Amino acid sequence: MKTINTLPILDFLEKARVAIKTNQKNLTLTIKEVTDLQNSISVAMTALSGKLSEETSKSENNITVKINGGQF
Repeated sequence: MKTINTLPILDFLEKARVAIKTNQKNLTLTIKEVTDLQNSISVAMTALSGKLSEETSKSENNITVKINGGQF
């Protein structure tokens, strides 16, 4: 499995944390930072979507539940 480069995501989160902590009104990213962040998020979401599809495919077993109402 290919390793996902999460460094741009971590960098963005750190910048956001600092901006919040210092009460900045704006957070500026270069176009390269935006491109890297977009690519990292896209790859991460695609990987998660694939894993979710695999898990739902594995768990398509039928489960039968029987309920006995007892005596009335």
